This record gives sequence, structure tokens and C-alpha cells, in this order.
Amino acid sequence: MAIKENQIQQVQITQDKAAQDLNRAVRIVAGPGSGKSFVIEGRVAWLIQNQNISPGNIIAVSFTRAAANDLKDRIYKKGASVGINNIQQVRVSTLHSLALLILRRTGNLAQYPTDPAILDDWELSTIFDDEYSRTLGSTPTRASEIRRDHEAFWSTGIWNPANLPTFKVPISQQERNSFNGHYSTRTQAYACVLPGEVIRTCVDAINAGHIDPVAELGVEHLIIDEVQDLNPCDFQFIDCLIQRGVNVFISGDDDQSIYSFRYAFPQGIQNFTTTYPFATDHVLNECFRCTVNVLNSAVNVLNTFPDPNRIHKNLNSAYTNSDPINMGVVIGNRFNQPNQEVEYLANSCQALINNGISPKDIMILVGNKRALLSSITTALQALNLPFDANQRDVFKDSNEGRFLLGLLRIMSDTNDYVAHRVVLGTPRGIGLGTAISITDKVIANNLNFRNLFYNPLPNQVFNTRELAIINKVIININTANSWSLNDTINVRAADIDQLILNNFTQKEVNEWRNQIAGLPLDMTLRELKEYLQTDSELTKSTILDSIYKRIQQVNPLQVGVNSLDKIRVISFHSSKGLSSKIVFIPGLEEGIFPTQRSQQAPGLLLENARMFYVAITRAKATCVLSYSSRRTIQGQFTNMHVSRFAQATGIVFSTPTLNQLTGVKIGDIQTAIKDL
Repeated sequence: MAIKENQIQQVQITQDKAAQDLNRAVRIVAGPGSGKSFVIEGRVAWLIQNQNISPGNIIAVSFTRAAANDLKDRIYKKGASVGINNIQQVRVSTLHSLALLILRRTGNLAQYPTDPAILDDWELSTIFDDEYSRTLGSTPTRASEIRRDHEAFWSTGIWNPANLPTFKVPISQQERNSFNGHYSTRTQAYACVLPGEVIRTCVDAINAGHIDPVAELGVEHLIIDEVQDLNPCDFQFIDCLIQRGVNVFISGDDDQSIYSFRYAFPQGIQNFTTTYPFATDHVLNECFRCTVNVLNSAVNVLNTFPDPNRIHKNLNSAYTNSDPINMGVVIGNRFNQPNQEVEYLANSCQALINNGISPKDIMILVGNKRALLSSITTALQALNLPFDANQRDVFKDSNEGRFLLGLLRIMSDTNDYVAHRVVLGTPRGIGLGTAISITDKVIANNLNFRNLFYNPLPNQVFNTRELAIINKVIININTANSWSLNDTINVRAADIDQLILNNFTQKEVNEWRNQIAGLPLDMTLRELKEYLQTDSELTKSTILDSIYKRIQQVNPLQVGVNSLDKIRVISFHSSKGLSSKIVFIPGLEEGIFPTQRSQQAPGLLLENARMFYVAITRAKATCVLSYSSRRTIQGQFTNMHVSRFAQATGIVFSTPTLNQLTGVKIGDIQTAIKDL
């Protein structure tokens, strides 16, 4: 490794000082690749081994479930490596899950007929919004806007907060009242909650004196990662714990605050030491991820578009003092046509792979998926290049996919009310109106929705059609319950064929067969359920790997080509927390990135600058930036202007002489990668 041992030792002194701060409120400001995770791992181990803190009294949280799982793995591995046998008693989750746990323990979820499920995006749209639109007498789009209006209030504590997109027609008080009526009865009927409401409910109960969160959690030390991604309500939750004596250790980077659409705001981390004057502060300035030129181009963007309240940093690439010094490669390309841009991109990926670079070491980041994604994936497909565009599973979000997943969920938990609603409403020929009518009658006649399918039905409540549909659900559930989650696909594939055919057509059976064509026949129905529930290619590959390991077979997808060995094509937002040796960032034009909406709001332009900073700093050795002078916008061939952010990098853009990276540039990239 080019980075010298004395560099590592010097940085470890800074990291250890931060990890071992005994103050009851600590802020760690950590730039990309500066060792934030090492500090968190080290703090947990130090608290247990040197401060005699019980692992069960330590809680660590991160913003997303994926980030929390990654943090959990790192903490547990660190604990195991230093001999902490009970390290798994440290609780690692999202803040959302923590609030849900408190509500569950304090009986605040007892108002529901069973422990409520959290609606996912498909369920929010296809069940909640679609049903509410009928109640409202308006479109699903309007129903979604009213729901988002409430979610904005739950996240911020105020109506119509700044980051809520402006709707063409403002939300009226009458609409808000109508939402409350639909929301209260539907969430009760389906035993579910909306994602945005959980932490707000918990905070309100704490402030009303109904909950003592510290007593319920048994927490002494709370460690919060990615704190710049939290919203005002999240910070209120943290404040509740600080005010009750919990030691709080936060880490993050205001330069990487990019989730304003979720009401995250950089002011939370920026103002932490002002809000809590007793808090201590540590800044990690040494970047071990990005080579010199890569980091400098990213920092130039933020220096050109600084947030007025930005926390001061002196971020420096560790490769500045490495041996040999690794400057890295940053390339700026200008194209006349967008097809030239994607052709160059795809051909360059192919050339890199042909020169021994693994596809998984290449990442393509797009700031505007609608404008760019289709043409990029088409170009990659034309060259038969392996890639993962992180797109949602088409089968999973089809009616037949959700129907099958719903039955598997019921097999796993017969009290999953939402799964029963899915199985009721997805089969062919069952309209939304009928599903709504059944639930309306459940509410009007004081019935339990789930019990419709297990107990005798009352007389003179449901009409003939509704009775037939309910009985069809009962037959479907009984059929699935005659199976076992430990049954394999090999055993049950024909049965599932017949079940789908009974509720759909041969077309949907064929789609199911296409879905399982590449899956191991020894996959159990429990593993199939987990596989269908995730959109993560990494999680899916992990499930498959564990199956082949269990049956002592080699994963056929890993013979010659690793199943994870793919070019990643993802959005700037989705790239957060990831890194790659080579990163391509196309489409750097005004109106594409920054977006037209961002051009209207100075604050959003600053957030776009931070997103671009995040995108560039995913690159370790090489970043290839590009834009097109012309592009088709809404069917019109339009002259484009280079993005202000591309200009801010300080990189000189030029027209490539070839339709791919030159051999010389590939050689430079290989050298930069070798010296990482």
C-alpha cells in the first residue's frame, strides 16, 4: 500500500482521541473516507473494555436499514477481534426502529389489533393512496400529495415546511381533516403505520410525559452515525435522550447532507455545539479514500458553492504524502451529442474490463435518472457488459408477485394484516372498489379485517360478489398454509404454478417461472420470501450464496464470473456510503444537473453542489466527468450549457479523439489503482 505506516499511526491518534472522549455530548465531523466507521467501532470497544459499560447499555443507530446493518457488522467484527464475547448485546438499528421499539414496549402500539406493519412504497401507493383517492373523490396523485403533506408535518413539526414541494393546488384544511378520518380507520383496519409517523408519535408521547425513553431502552450511550441525514423530529428525539442524561456521540458531515426531500437538514450537525454548549468537537480531515486530484476537484465544488454555515474543514488526501504520491486521474469530456457520450462511456467500460479491471470496480453515477438511465443501460446491454442498475424487481411489484409474497408473509405471520389485504386485492378481476367496499363494511359493522378469513362471516353484511372474493382468499390462504416455509421451490413450484393460474392467467405463471429460472431449486419458501422482499442485489446474492453453501454446491453464477462482479449504475443519492476505484459521471448540463427545479431555489443549488461532491468522492483512483452540448428535452433537440458544478471542479473539459478511453489513459488509471 502506498500510504505509509507513520501516516496511519498519526491518524489513529486523532481517531482514538475522538473515540475516547468522555464528554456526555460529542460531535465528530468526518469527511469522506476519513475513518468515521473506525472511530465508532473503536468507541464501542473502548466503552466496554476500558469504561466497563455493559454492551446492552450501548445503542448505535444509522440512517437507513442498509447502513445500520453495515454498522452492525463492523461493530460486531471489531468486538470479536478484541475479545468481547458479548459484543452482540450492543443494539444497532435505525432511529426509526428504536422509536418503534419504545412504542411497542410501552404499550403505545396496543391500539392496533396486532403489532403494526410499516407500509412500504408499493403498499403506500397501491393500497393507502389508491383507497384514499376513492374516499377523497379525487386522483391518486392528489391523495399522495395530501399524505406527503402529513409526512412533512410529522418530520418537521410544522405544516407546509420549506422543503415540501409546492403543489399546484395547496392542501386545504378540509383535505387534512379528510386524511385524518381515512388514516385513522384504515391503519386500524389493516394494523399498519406510515413510515413518517413513528418517531413523531414517540416524541409526542415522551413530551406528554407518557414515556420515559431511557428507562425503556436501558441506554447509557447512544452513538448516531450519518447524523446529517436526520430531520428535525429525529433531533427532537435525540434531545429527549440528552435532556435525560444519555451520553450522545454523533458523527457525520454537513457537506454530505443531501436528503432535503426527506426533510434532513445540515443545520442539525452544524448547530450541535451551539445547541449543547457543553459538547466537544472533533474533525477528521485525512481522507484515505480519494487520490489527490479526485479529492481536490470535489473540494473545489464546495469552495465555489459553500453553505453559509458550513463547518470548517481542511480535508486532505492521504495520498498527498504517500509513497509514491498518487495524484489519481480526473478526466473532463465534452461531446456534441448524447449518443456519443454513452457510446464513449460503454466502450470505455469494456476497454477497462478487457485490460483486467473488474466490473465491480466501475461505478456510473447519474444525477438525473429520468434523463440518463435508459440510454446508459441500453449502451451497456449492447456490449453485453454486466451491470446492476439498482432497479426495482418487476416481478415483486407486479400483482402476481405481491400476491405470492403476501401468501408467504401470511405463512410466516398469520397476524400480518397488510399481507391479507394484498392477497385480497391483487388477483385478476378484483377491482379496487370491491376491496374498499369489503373494508368499509368491516369498519361499519365493527368487524376485524383479518378475522374475515378465519372466522364464520356474519349474515347480511357482504353481498354475493364480496362473499365469493372473501371465500377465494380463504381458499388461497388454506392452500398456502398446507405447505411449509421449509419446503423447497423444487417441491412447491408446480403448486405455485397452479395457485397463480387459479388467480391470474398463464402469462403470470410464465412470469413466475421466469423469476425462478435462475434460482436454486433447493431454495426454501422462507428464503424465497426474503429474496422477493429485498431490492438489494447484494442481499439477494448473499441469500443465494448461503443456499449454495448449505447444499454444498458451487454457485453457478460465480463460476468464472462473480455474481457481484457488475458495473454499478446508480443515482447520486444511492451512491452515498459506497465507493469505487473508477467513477463515471455523465450528463453535467444545466437543467440535467443541477435540475430545473434546483435552478429556482438557491438552497437546492447548494444541496446539488453537495450531491456532486458526494458523487465525486465515491471515486478512489479515477473520476471521468462529461457533458453533451445538445440533448433531446421533452422531444425537442436542445442546445445545452455545461453545468456550473462541472466548471467549479477546475477540470479542463475537451472533446475526446477516440470513442473510448485511450490506451495511455487506461495505463494511467491502472497505475493509480495499483498505488492505492
